[in-house]
Formats: sequence, C-alpha cells, structure tokens
Amino acid sequence: MTAANAQSSRPVDSSEQKHAERLGAEAQELDAKAGHATPEGQRRITEAIARDFKVDPSVVTDLRNRNMGFGEITIALALSQELMKRDNTLNQQQALDAVLAKRAAGEGWGKIAHDLNLKLGHVRSKVEKAEKQVARVERVEKAQKAEKVEKMEKPEKPAKAERPGR
Repeated sequence: MTAANAQSSRPVDSSEQKHAERLGAEAQELDAKAGHATPEGQRRITEAIARDFKVDPSVVTDLRNRNMGFGEITIALALSQELMKRDNTLNQQQALDAVLAKRAAGEGWGKIAHDLNLKLGHVRSKVEKAEKQVARVERVEKAQKAEKVEKMEKPEKPAKAERPGR
C-alpha cells in the first residue's frame, strides 16, 4: 500500500492541529500580499514558487487557473514534496494529484497531512519562505513605483517688472 492510499489510524495531535490552523492563516496572509502585486509581480511570484519546489512555472499557473491562491498552491506543493519523501515511487505530479484529490473532496490541510502521515512543520516553513519572497516582490514594486512618480517641475515665474519712479 502506498502512502497516498494509506489512511492514518493515529489520532490528530493537538500540535498538528495548531500547525494546520497557523498554516491556513499564513496561506491567507500570503494570498493577501500577492493579491496586491501587479501582473509582473504575480509572474515573479509564480516563478519563485516554481523554483522553490523545482516544478515548471506552468504547474503553478495551472493551479492558479483552478482558482487556487498562492498560499494554497504553496501548501499543496509542499505536501506533495513531503509525500514523495515518504513514498519514493511517486513522482511530483502523482503526489500533487493525491493531495489535490483530497482537497477537492473537501478535506482541510491538517486532515490531508494526517491521512497521509505527514508532518506540517516542514510545510509551514516552506509557506513562510514563500511569504518572505512575496514580501520581497512587494518591496521591489513599491520601489519601482516611487521611482516612476516624479513631481512635475514648477514653471519659472517671470521676473517682476521694475516700476518706474522707484
């Protein structure tokens, strides 16, 4: 039986439950930050996530087209990587499909990790790393906006005409 098909018989650990709650909050924060990015910024975020998880950017774009936020994408890719570590017969796409199938069935990230016997600590650290990259993209975009917006020069005022008789 593969790790993808295994159902965990262990109870949900309270620390794992806390990890799952924090993970959801971090994913929402990442999505909120990425939502403010320009299309160019979103492209850079897509490339950064793809680079971190060693997947083609088209994988991230495909997941975005499924109405997944960058936070959810990061969690799904991180879980699929952890699953591949546990079951080395799976490739990236098979592991990702296993995670996404459980998510589509309505399971939360904590339940998915529990069912697949995965720990959420590594997943959280990967989401935090992605959050930092999104913040970096935001800073770059703000700096570029500041450079573009220049004040118009004020026109020179004509010199005052001298009054005769003074």
